[in-house]
This record gives sequence, structure tokens and C-alpha cells, in this order.
Amino acid sequence: MPFACPGCGETIDASPDHWGLRCPACRRVLRTRALDTSGPERMYDVEVAGQPDTRRRVAVAWSADESRRLRAWLAWSTVLTLGLVVVLYLLARWG
Repeated sequence: MPFACPGCGETIDASPDHWGLRCPACRRVLRTRALDTSGPERMYDVEVAGQPDTRRRVAVAWSADESRRLRAWLAWSTVLTLGLVVVLYLLARWG
């Protein structure tokens, strides 16, 4: 999801949640912090490293692929957790 660089205003064609984010135009390192990831959009604070006065708020919409992967991860983690509860219950009853 493209967003504007807080240092020079150029468009960055990457997601703010990437590690080691750098503006291709001004070559400054950007620091991001997730504020709110619930709802239809994720909110981030983006700033040039070492310059808190450049902080901007960026909203990124969930893509269909990210939503699909999140739903799959939640389904598998639920199945695994419930399976482990059953195994632990059976071990407690057997021991």
C-alpha cells in the first residue's frame, strides 16, 4: 500500500509494516509503529528515524490476501489449541 514519505513527501510503494523501511527518494530510514490493527484499516505512525517532528499517521486497508491468510491462521490455531486441550485432558485422565 503506497504512502507518502514523512521526510520528503515522495510516494513509497511498500507497506508500513515492512522491516528496514527506507525512502527510495531521500534514502532516509523510516520507523513505523502500529497503532490500531482492528477494523477495516490498520493505523501506523511513520517518522524519519531520529526526527519525531516528522511523524505522520498512515492508514492501510486490509487486502483480500491478508484477510484470507489471517482467517486461515486463526482457524488452524483454534484447531491446534483445542486438539492440545483434548490431548492434555486424556493424559490427565490416563495418568
